[in-house]
Amino acid sequence: MTTIASTVPKNPKPRIANSWPEFLACVREAAKDLGNPSVLWYRGMARSEYKLTPSLLRYPDGKTKEKALFDEYQKSAARLLKRRDNDWELLFDMQHYGIPTRLLDWSDVLGVAIAFALYDSENDQHDSSIHLLDPVKLNAKSGPSEIRRPGVEKDFDYKAIYWNGRPFNAIYPIAIDGPLQSDRMIAQQGAFTIHGSDEDFFDTKTTDCLRKIVIRPDCKAGAREFLLHANLNAYSLYPDMIGMARHIVRKHFS
Repeated sequence: MTTIASTVPKNPKPRIANSWPEFLACVREAAKDLGNPSVLWYRGMARSEYKLTPSLLRYPDGKTKEKALFDEYQKSAARLLKRRDNDWELLFDMQHYGIPTRLLDWSDVLGVAIAFALYDSENDQHDSSIHLLDPVKLNAKSGPSEIRRPGVEKDFDYKAIYWNGRPFNAIYPIAIDGPLQSDRMIAQQGAFTIHGSDEDFFDTKTTDCLRKIVIRPDCKAGAREFLLHANLNAYSLYPDMIGMARHIVRKHFS
């Protein structure tokens, strides 16, 4: 019996950084692999084995609960927050407050991604990771070769596309540039990918627009020194009471 090899190209092996200088070299090489695009997005992960999967899709029944989550949030938040102009802004608020959505957070600032990779770690005895994404090249796989602007483009409607499949069925993740509508989004220079029906896309089909760097424990001391000098801490990334409290605790006990 002859086995036919899969025609889907495999993602390249992640680069490994055992020291801070190695990490910087890995970033340069990864960006070069991607063609040194004018726009690069970064995401930090506390554990290198974690997948690039939005919170909603980590639940087996997440898609079936999507509409109920949105409707209940919209109804409950009406008396607590100022009125939002469209469904996208409500969705960004849901992500901000920890309600599961199709959104995955990115930043166009590498230091922010490094901070998330390290600040969410309880210790440095395991590998973390940084992911580099070319958002323009990603979007070329499913439509226009540009970052989509939700709330601005009339034909790019959250409920129509992701609930009803109109004017298209969203399969691949799409890079979107949301409004900086909160202090956290401003501080983190946040951007998003919104994910469709292909839940494993970033793990199987992204050889030309995504690269991964594994941060080994020996690299983390240098990374934390960089964050200290860059003033990237819990309070600068979460400029509210919760972020301030986290920063005070880490400052005195870490």
